[in-house]
Amino acid sequence: MNDIITKFKKYLTTPYPYYYGNTKRVLFLLLLISVLSFGFSYLFEPFEVNAAEHKISSIVILLVHAVIPLPIAFCYFKLLDSTLKEDTRWTLGKELFHLSIILFLIGIAGFLIRDFIYTNPDNWSLTYFWEEIRNTFLVGFLLIVIVLPLNLERLIHKHTHSVQQLPEKQTKAARNKLISITDAASQEIFELHSSEFLFAKVESNYTEIFTFSATVVHKTLLRITLKELEEQLTPMAPQVFKTHRSYLVHLGAIETIAGNAQGYQLSLKNCHTLIPVSRSTIARFNAMYSKL
Repeated sequence: MNDIITKFKKYLTTPYPYYYGNTKRVLFLLLLISVLSFGFSYLFEPFEVNAAEHKISSIVILLVHAVIPLPIAFCYFKLLDSTLKEDTRWTLGKELFHLSIILFLIGIAGFLIRDFIYTNPDNWSLTYFWEEIRNTFLVGFLLIVIVLPLNLERLIHKHTHSVQQLPEKQTKAARNKLISITDAASQEIFELHSSEFLFAKVESNYTEIFTFSATVVHKTLLRITLKELEEQLTPMAPQVFKTHRSYLVHLGAIETIAGNAQGYQLSLKNCHTLIPVSRSTIARFNAMYSKL
């Protein structure tokens, strides 16, 4: 039993794609879910209904229940996105947790609109409050427990297979150059050798630059955007690549590449930090990495 619980906990910590940073993608996903929810309720009629209590037709009621989740989920995801600091730490467990909160909110909304749909005098009773919450979770979780695991396995297989297609790296030794990086705020100049650069990471309004020299990894904090750093680095160090909106990495420092549901994870020489390669960047990463 303990072994099963341990495996389940580990499964919940599996990296999972964070889909909610793009407004168009969020709207598309919500519309798709609404259509699936309407279709499921219409075809299978999973709940007993008393048509005599309906103020409006059954089809309209199904449409109302399919449409109401849209603004609730959209506002929730926008709030979530504005407070999320690192989407690479998104997991299957976090996805389930936040979707469960949304289902709970949708259930509450379904309870609050009962007076507009049904003539039942007990619309505001705890019995119907529980019923709306329960019915929402029954429909929502049926979709979640099918879609999420299937999507997780699909992405893991896809990205793992993609990694296997990469050629064995035979990195050409690049010329070691001294690069001067200008701090945008203080105008101070930070110098590094191109061969020492490992990766850079966005941290709030700053960018952390990690270098390796004298058997030690050094971290330097500069008030500069990742884009500005990339513009200053790439002319002198062409092997620098933006793998994610928050990460810049030296391709020559890569030791191993692994695939997961979010994309790739890079292990660097002399560094324990795993660097993400986002799904949208994989094709360009593969092309550039293959040229090394």
